[in-house]
Amino acid sequence: MAEVFGAVELVAITFPQDRVPDEVKAQVALLVAAEQVRIIDLVVVRRTDEDTLDVVELTDIDGDGDLDFLETELVGLGLAGQEDIDAIAGDLEVGTSALVIVFEHLWSRGVAAAARAAGGVLVTSERIPAEVVAAIVELAELDHAELHQAEPHQADN
Repeated sequence: MAEVFGAVELVAITFPQDRVPDEVKAQVALLVAAEQVRIIDLVVVRRTDEDTLDVVELTDIDGDGDLDFLETELVGLGLAGQEDIDAIAGDLEVGTSALVIVFEHLWSRGVAAAARAAGGVLVTSERIPAEVVAAIVELAELDHAELHQAEPHQADN
């Protein structure tokens, strides 16, 4: 029987420098160590000049520091495909980089197994960027504050 996976997501994060910041690497490594996610594929893309694009994949780990921060049991599955990398690289300016991660949400494995056993089929999945959620929460808080300011205050008797 095929292995059951939880939700798998591809995320690309760009940085204004040519290296993935150490703190970002540390946070990804913490998620792996805490078994919150499992890295399935990972790619670092750097635009060193107008004509040069460096692409470092899990299978290319050679001690240069880009991907030494983690170990994964699924190396080089290629789920971050060339089409994904090309699309991300097209938006990179000279001197910038991107971290492309394909990871499994380990918390969702049990739900996926139970759904599969019950004949369930996932029909849609959508990721809402944290920035969008934060903006909506901020707007809701502003609306709530304005509503309370507009309410007449009753004097205590």
